[in-house]
Amino acid sequence: MRVISFLMQGRFAHFCLPFTNVYRLTQPCPTKTAIMGFIGSIMGINKDDFILYEKLKCGIEIVDEVDGIKKNYRTINVPYLGRKGFAGNSANNQSSRISIEVIVDPIYKIYLLGDEDFLSEIQKLMLRREPVYTPYLGLAQFVASTEFQVSEIVDAHTVEGENVNVNGAFLRNVHGYLDFSKLTSGPIRLTEFEGIKGISLPRNFEHSVFTINLGSAPIPLKEVKQVMRIPEWDKYVPFF
Repeated sequence: MRVISFLMQGRFAHFCLPFTNVYRLTQPCPTKTAIMGFIGSIMGINKDDFILYEKLKCGIEIVDEVDGIKKNYRTINVPYLGRKGFAGNSANNQSSRISIEVIVDPIYKIYLLGDEDFLSEIQKLMLRREPVYTPYLGLAQFVASTEFQVSEIVDAHTVEGENVNVNGAFLRNVHGYLDFSKLTSGPIRLTEFEGIKGISLPRNFEHSVFTINLGSAPIPLKEVKQVMRIPEWDKYVPFF
């Protein structure tokens, strides 16, 4: 299998946590639907076209160090003018002032697993820094940087049943089991949230509970599954 990585980053981000309304909380990182939408905007793929879900798997890691300087995951509350009700509902024509939780200076490392030709197409567009549509981080107001810092395409190998330290978000009891005896070995700040891990036709969303470190220290897992070892970067990454 082949893999590339790139950065999703910007000044602000908000990835709405399901089931929050009056005060909209954010997930700490984008899940698969947001990542596929981000790539789709760069490639000019319509949001109702599910080709990316068929061709790609992804992994995600929160970046907490830039140019040797540590940065902490941080959120603020900001006012936001939204719409009442749901799309198609008569109340949706009315504006409503709410408060939303916003991530400040977010940087995410995204890993894409797929066919080399398709990865090469994504890589070329990112290197040109000319997305077809404007990529954003959750809300259209939060435009993403085009400093994608896309990597070379490298090899990856499946790891099954081993005890390893993984980088990025994972699904507990799906990608493996937390090794609690080793959780004190580094600056680990685990958090869990419900998000979308995929979508199937006609439009069925698959929800799961994700676990992620708010820093970039690897997480010890036992008996891993659906994890890829990337020798070039000396990393083990869960994919979904």
